Amino acid sequence: MKRALLRAAAAGAAAVLAVSATAQPASADTWRKVDLPFLWPGAGIRDISAAASDNVWIAGVQGSFCIQPVAMWPCVISSSGNPVVRHWDGSRWREYPINGWGDFGADAAMRRVVVGGGETWIYGGSSNSYLAAFNGRAFDPSEPPGDGNLVGLHGGAAGVWARMGESGGDALYRRAGGAWVRTPVPADLRYVNDIQARTPTDAWAVGQTEPSRNRYGVPDFPAIAHWDGSSWTSVPAHTESGAGERLIGVAPVGAGEVWAITRATLLHWDGATWTTIPGPPGMTEMRTLAADDTGTPWAIMRMSSYEFKLFRHGDGAWQEVQVSPTGTVTELDAVPGTGELWATGGEGRSPAVFTDS
Repeated sequence: MKRALLRAAAAGAAAVLAVSATAQPASADTWRKVDLPFLWPGAGIRDISAAASDNVWIAGVQGSFCIQPVAMWPCVISSSGNPVVRHWDGSRWREYPINGWGDFGADAAMRRVVVGGGETWIYGGSSNSYLAAFNGRAFDPSEPPGDGNLVGLHGGAAGVWARMGESGGDALYRRAGGAWVRTPVPADLRYVNDIQARTPTDAWAVGQTEPSRNRYGVPDFPAIAHWDGSSWTSVPAHTESGAGERLIGVAPVGAGEVWAITRATLLHWDGATWTTIPGPPGMTEMRTLAADDTGTPWAIMRMSSYEFKLFRHGDGAWQEVQVSPTGTVTELDAVPGTGELWATGGEGRSPAVFTDS
């Protein structure tokens, strides 16, 4: 698998094709809102992980507030709130104790929840100082692996990965045999933004060669690597946009085939060639990427109107998908091996969860 990927990459990495960015009218897909349990005012959902129709997790915060005597003045009374973690079992939301949660300063939000390899992990708090694993009844705190700070957590078919910000770049650790195991990445992939897997032996990591803002003025370029179940191998990244066009999301859809996004474009790798697809008219930033069982890419985008909207790309065009007449979406995940999608967002000032199942 590794050799085939490298041969294909070397043969066609330089060929980059442009595809139309036209947009079609909003889709009539049927999405529904999944009613949330009671949450205190000042609530927000930061992340969603959909491992199955009856195994969906959300993470966020509730009860945060700021009382200001005058708009734009500092808060005279405030609270960072309390963390939110809930599990959807197919019929209702369940809450579990978060053991060891203490005072995490100005940020009490749970930032991430991931599922992989039969394990569920969460992290949050100021500087992502709280990391915990689900034991079936509660979340137990755990020490992050290695040195440095925990900067990312990823889950999927290839297990759970922790991304640690260490001297000189990010280090990746994978859960294996009940422990964290460091997995060296190619030298050009110094900073990782996303890891997604199709199978235990087909995972992809995307990122960049340098930090987004570095004091030495060294340009950063996109970087991508493939995991074959035992090691990472570098795959040539697209080079059309040059420096500063880092990869922020990836979605594998077949053997040697992936979708990826930068802030400005959707990209497709067929094992030999990168195809570049500009965003739809009015888009200012791509935020989140997922792909369904047909290989169709879906993306949440920020528009020039400052709204977040959901689009999918098919038949050579972008199509806006409306999940709710009054709702917005901010995070997206696909149930593996199905056409089922889950999204978080809001309706008015209240958080909301949507699905097309």
